[in-house]
Amino acid sequence: MKTKGGKVMNPTDAYRKELRKKELKRVFFFSFSFFVFYKEQERKEEGERGGDLKKDPETLREQIDKLEMMSGAFEASVF
Repeated sequence: MKTKGGKVMNPTDAYRKELRKKELKRVFFFSFSFFVFYKEQERKEEGERGGDLKKDPETLREQIDKLEMMSGAFEASVF
């Protein structure tokens, strides 16, 4: 096996390099598979919680205002 510079590699180093290349492929495939599985689970959960996403924006704004007022009252009582 040759390196980028065109020199011939030590056979032991070439073998280790090939093993490392195969290992990286395996690790990449596993991590990619896990990522796909995680995203599928996330989508399922979003479907179950889909009611939150379909709420009226006005009610969401009211809830945000209410929470901000509550946190402001909490901060005032702490200091």
